[in-house]
Amino acid sequence: MYRVYSDGLAIYNDRLENLQIFSPSVDLELNKTGSFTFTMYPDHPYYGLIHKLKSIITVYQDDYLLFRGRVLDEEYGFHNEKKIVCEGELAFFIDTIQPPYEYMGTIEGFLNLMVTNHNAQVDESKWFTVGNITVTDPNDTISRSNIDYTDTWTEMQDKLIKLLGGYIVVRHEGYINYIDYVKDFTLLSSQPITFGQNLIDLKRIMKGADIATALLPLGAKLKDEEGKDTDARLTIQDVNGGNLYVQDEEAVSKYGFICRTHVWDDVTEANNLLTKAHAQLAEFVNTPASIDLTAADMATMDASFSSFHLGTYVRVNSPPHGISQNLLVTKLSVKLKDPAANRLTLGGVIPALSGTIAGISSGQAVIHREIEGAVKKAAEAVYNVELNLLSSLTQTAENIRAIVAEEYALKDDTESLVAAVSTELELLKDSFTIEFTQFSADIESIAAGTDAEFEEIRKYIRFTDGKILLGEIGNELELQIANDRISFLQDGAEVAYISNRKLYITDSHFLHSLQIGSFAFLPRANGNLSFKKV
Repeated sequence: MYRVYSDGLAIYNDRLENLQIFSPSVDLELNKTGSFTFTMYPDHPYYGLIHKLKSIITVYQDDYLLFRGRVLDEEYGFHNEKKIVCEGELAFFIDTIQPPYEYMGTIEGFLNLMVTNHNAQVDESKWFTVGNITVTDPNDTISRSNIDYTDTWTEMQDKLIKLLGGYIVVRHEGYINYIDYVKDFTLLSSQPITFGQNLIDLKRIMKGADIATALLPLGAKLKDEEGKDTDARLTIQDVNGGNLYVQDEEAVSKYGFICRTHVWDDVTEANNLLTKAHAQLAEFVNTPASIDLTAADMATMDASFSSFHLGTYVRVNSPPHGISQNLLVTKLSVKLKDPAANRLTLGGVIPALSGTIAGISSGQAVIHREIEGAVKKAAEAVYNVELNLLSSLTQTAENIRAIVAEEYALKDDTESLVAAVSTELELLKDSFTIEFTQFSADIESIAAGTDAEFEEIRKYIRFTDGKILLGEIGNELELQIANDRISFLQDGAEVAYISNRKLYITDSHFLHSLQIGSFAFLPRANGNLSFKKV
């Protein structure tokens, strides 16, 4: 269930008809501020209570705080509906300026400097507290400086993320907004993404522009005789056999010689610079592939699963794509009213696809089990899943073919036949096709059974004019729940009700005693009645 608040006031609840917004969408990405957009019409009761750049907007997914930020833009349409664009709370750092400084010390100390200067310039709703720091530097000391007046968010990106890597994330505990700077994440989602079950669409993205096979590292600026900075920088030539760069021979033979430079302003020792160069080159050579995929969120159907969240690892199992590993959710798009349109972007080092297909040819049973599992899931949930595989597969054999044929029954009623399925799986050199040659299900009988169950429920629970009626139809006694009272009905007439923390009733009969506050009417053993303090 999703809920949206503006300054603590509920403006959307997917269970309340009068609190509705339209096209609500949350888009989140690691080391980005994130956004939340929605449209509100003039008949919304709080249409005029949302203020640009001032209102704090929060989005909850059940009890999980999915988004917190402020209103950035408002766009009014022909019918006076307004599209509201919000930016995430990391954007609060854009509002403040870091004055010129020179700093040498720990990473935690530098982040505290940034946050302290920020908090001094904004109101309390935009304050942060430095939390967990797991990013490290080989020197244990960093040197940072700036002679310009730069906004805090730019300074944090340029002087921390770009030089040391890692992720800056916000963590909420009570009323405190913590800023964590972490090298990696440790949480693993309880919900895996599995081919043939909840994996719907997958696209692998590998950018050649991000690959380098050689690196020329540059360190801090060299000093002149007077101790002033020069334009020359520290290099690794003296500790690298006279070479200014390092290279990966295997990558050079595969991609050719592609050289890039990287500057470490705080590195003053050539050996440390060489160590950093090798580590950075390894990242350039093994450029992580990102995976853009659509997966059904099983948490909406199974309470044992949790929904996908930014900055958590997800186990992805897809034998046809050669993927069986934990991948990090680096980007997340959540459509509050259209969960089927939710998308994930996962990051990680993925093995080459061509190298994994050969293993499939000797393990045909793996695909057989995956398809069999997919059919069972489809039969049990009566799902229709469109699967698009956007990768080009390479295989030395002409094709791989597997056939599955079986009858399936309802999970809770093995005697009721749902579907007879015959599935043919064909894996060719340049295509991957799943053809359902027969998939017939007695949907009408299932629908009829479902309607009968709803009719049985309606005998005891009914919704009338915004009220809930409890009690069997035709019964003398009923309970009615409205917005302002809970009423007890007898033959359709109200005989008692609870409203504004008070009980109203025409006549009452107490079988034993009656207590009012600290006083009570209590029966005696001789049959008389006492009124005393208890």
